[in-house]
Amino acid sequence: MADVVANAENSRSVEKLLAKEFLSLSFRDRNAISEEMHGVSCMLVEENPEMINESLVKLDYEISLIPSKYKKMYELCKNRYGNRTSSEPGGSYVNDVNFRLRFLRSEVFNATHAASKLTGFLNVVVDLFGDYALQRPIRLSDFEEDELQVFRMGNQQLLPFRDRSGRRIITGVEGLAMQFEEALRFKILYYLTWVAGEDFETQLKGVIVIIWPIPSVAMKHMKNNPELIKSNQVRLLGIPIRVCAFHFCIPDNPFAHALKIFAMTLDKKGRSRLKFHVGQDIELLYLVKGYGIPVDHIPLTGTGNVKTLNLKVWMKLRTRLEDVKGESGSNIIECPGSKDVLFRPSKMIKGHPGNVKFHSLIETYHEQGLGITAASKKIIADVLEWNGRILVWEKRGWWAKTTDSSQMQFKVSVSYRDYKKKNRIKTKIYDSSTYLFKGLDAKKRKRIEPEAVLS
Repeated sequence: MADVVANAENSRSVEKLLAKEFLSLSFRDRNAISEEMHGVSCMLVEENPEMINESLVKLDYEISLIPSKYKKMYELCKNRYGNRTSSEPGGSYVNDVNFRLRFLRSEVFNATHAASKLTGFLNVVVDLFGDYALQRPIRLSDFEEDELQVFRMGNQQLLPFRDRSGRRIITGVEGLAMQFEEALRFKILYYLTWVAGEDFETQLKGVIVIIWPIPSVAMKHMKNNPELIKSNQVRLLGIPIRVCAFHFCIPDNPFAHALKIFAMTLDKKGRSRLKFHVGQDIELLYLVKGYGIPVDHIPLTGTGNVKTLNLKVWMKLRTRLEDVKGESGSNIIECPGSKDVLFRPSKMIKGHPGNVKFHSLIETYHEQGLGITAASKKIIADVLEWNGRILVWEKRGWWAKTTDSSQMQFKVSVSYRDYKKKNRIKTKIYDSSTYLFKGLDAKKRKRIEPEAVLS
């Protein structure tokens, strides 16, 4: 009983802290955070060459202001590789413009915050992986075999699709791998966030994190250790991507509320984007879905088992991408963009933003009475105009861009024809069902009217 009371008190104190910190923000900031968490808007900054160049100069200046004890790995990198980029002999990816832009975009071009994140990232990634992380990006092959076995358990995953706003989704489910070393959990997290940030759209829009623990598993390994919380905070600050929202889903029972201590591992900025969802599984799914998240992809079954099929396919793909060099891997697409139109015999693609827009085009041109050929040409032109791509699923485990115009025409034409056929069937069903009731009102009136006259 005492544990239950203590857990309830801890839960209330965490909720009070979150509410107090959120209300301390300006109305403008609160509104912007709320809209971004719901997927209504995104804190994008309009980029142009001049602004980018100025930001890169500011970033270098801000890094120079950071005391040496907080940027040891950055200085080691400079001593080893100088200003040589990865395309030069003996260079480092740390000097690449794209590497630095990742951190500027993750902090919405706030050079001061980006400098802290960049140097923090290097400190953590070298501590977790080794000195080679100063020369090149981390890879799946950098994990030991026993670490890969933990990775394959699926407690942490990067989902294969985006939310309605085009953001990648990272999940932590079941026991969150708490039974394993803290360093290994962060190795997996850093790898997932680094891979997510390889995509330009994700650099702009960030990622969302869904944490869906099973209390009976997670709480066995939960540690409320002040030193551990502090080290976790330092590691989380170096995450090389912007986290737009943390969605923490827990069942409504006193012991589960103790998991809210997770909030203390985040800094103040992270806590302002933390949302606790409390309820039964069905309730939680509906709550999360309200934020534009495709809940069908959450890798957890109704009985609490972790789904790993997509993860295993993804890990094979990553191995291939990291081994492939040159043009042979240029047509391999790991995760479709939000403007892409997907063709795959699966219900999982229906909620993809590009496909939703694609189907609205089909409906529009069908209402205008266009034929299949004319409509398909217009639809393809519209998709290309909004910088979308026609992607098809390869059975080997990735998406490939369709560049052949006749193949694109065929794919779109089939979709348009199928829509017309389904619409025709629906119309027939509607007509046949209403036909049965035609004239019933008149017949009733004919039976009723003589009685009315007699009365």
